[in-house]
Amino acid sequence: MSRETKQDRLVRGMNDQVLEHLHELKALEANPATKELDLERWCQSVVRNCLGFTPTNGYNIRAQETRGKMRPDLLVMKGDVIVCVIEVKKLGFDLSKSDFRSGKVQLAEYLNALGDVRWGILSNGYEWRLYDFSQRNAGGTEVTSFDLRNEEDQIDLTKRSIDDICWSFVDLHESMYAGNSWENLAKEATAFSPESLARAILSAESVKYIAKIIRGEHDYRANTEVLFDKLSTLLQNGLDDCAHGWNEVKQAELGKYVTSQKRAGRRRAAKEAKTSATPPPIKEGTSEATQEACTPPNPTAKQAA
Repeated sequence: MSRETKQDRLVRGMNDQVLEHLHELKALEANPATKELDLERWCQSVVRNCLGFTPTNGYNIRAQETRGKMRPDLLVMKGDVIVCVIEVKKLGFDLSKSDFRSGKVQLAEYLNALGDVRWGILSNGYEWRLYDFSQRNAGGTEVTSFDLRNEEDQIDLTKRSIDDICWSFVDLHESMYAGNSWENLAKEATAFSPESLARAILSAESVKYIAKIIRGEHDYRANTEVLFDKLSTLLQNGLDDCAHGWNEVKQAELGKYVTSQKRAGRRRAAKEAKTSATPPPIKEGTSEATQEACTPPNPTAKQAA
């Protein structure tokens, strides 16, 4: 019998609460009179009862009683310290909006106003996204996200689906925050960001390896500088779609990086050529005849002779 992990215990412990809250969400979904405030109260209950941010664990969830500019919907607090800001949009709201109504933009504004708050959660009831705002100039890094709906955009209440949803909620659980898993997820998200992956792919070593693969597959020895340009163009076309906030400044920065990697490739090639042209050092005790045999011919010396 396999040993139960910490995550297994979390999933088992939150299963009943998640099922109950999904029934409530379906009721909100079916009610045309559902308001954003109703969903906010539901999200507050999820954070407390499913995600473990309870008074027993030392947390208090503060809802903003008055509405207005620069007032986040929910504050998750431990003592007097704000752990996380939660912005709740209306049910099914497009969380990927890039204009001023975007929940992520609002989160960034709230955290800037509140000061030293790192974490933000954005939800429209179905979708949940955790952001790391430790790098303010980056505008927030999406650490993890999931959708409670299935592939048919419906809430599935079967046992298997509930288990899957519980596993999705695990990353947002209080024990994951307390155990620094959020920080590790943030590091992973930064390392695997489209910009980071693009730089890794466009490094001199990677391009050299890609050229080797191309030669093996197509029997073609690629010019590495041409390959740099082709890969860069390919990635930039993709980055326009998959990298949030991709713009001319970032594109120019990537262009500078590609240029630096080309130069690094040239320097490496020159160094390798110089090394291969230098005769190997002669070991002590080698005879003169052996030394002469090991020394490459000097065409200049022959002409002089």
